[in-house]
Amino acid sequence: MYCVYNENLIDRNAVYHYRQFKETINGDRLPIFPDNKAVIFIGLKGRYRVESVDGEVVFIGSGGIDEALARIDYAQPLADVQIIEGDRTFTRDDYYCHIAPVIWLIAQFYDEETNRLAVAYERRKNGEKLDTGTVIFTDEAQFADWLAGKLAAEQRPPAVRFSDWLPEIVRDKLTAIELNDDYHAELNYGTWLSLRKKAKKAVSGDGERPLEAGKRMACGVHGGPRLDPAYQTV
Repeated sequence: MYCVYNENLIDRNAVYHYRQFKETINGDRLPIFPDNKAVIFIGLKGRYRVESVDGEVVFIGSGGIDEALARIDYAQPLADVQIIEGDRTFTRDDYYCHIAPVIWLIAQFYDEETNRLAVAYERRKNGEKLDTGTVIFTDEAQFADWLAGKLAAEQRPPAVRFSDWLPEIVRDKLTAIELNDDYHAELNYGTWLSLRKKAKKAVSGDGERPLEAGKRMACGVHGGPRLDPAYQTV
């Protein structure tokens, strides 16, 4: 049995929070986390449990990893943190890389002569390219259905960036999908230029491969997702 207290620092008439500590009935003052180590167990839908190394449950909550870390830092700012999710163990930095969203980059080109829409896309995570590909559609509804299916299949809500216009039917379709709109992605102009060129080549007939070579897996660093047979890929 113990009580928890806040310890503050006073400097030039200003009060600053320093840490928390626990005090036993005998007056012994102890750190919240013995050995200066905290363990976070990640559950579903933002739930978490924070324990000390000796197995004492210190915090529980449902506000996700940011809340858990904030509570640990408030209690003991310099504590080492171990994060456990399922059967995997992470450091702080490694876990944020693990949960970072996949970023979809999408450029479109509409060919008026053939009345076809070409979409060049690239999937990235933590600055690394996962896969890339080009898909040809006969109308915007096909594009909307294809994109919605791909985004919904991601393990975590993805971030999506479009280089050009966004058809209204696509925008409406995406409202039903959970996306990560807060994630900041730094992209250079060369990336968009390259994707636009790929989209244009797919329907302009001046690409390196004929359109008939499509209906295959999108080429990518890790293989890429298999595209639906109904959509032609190059």
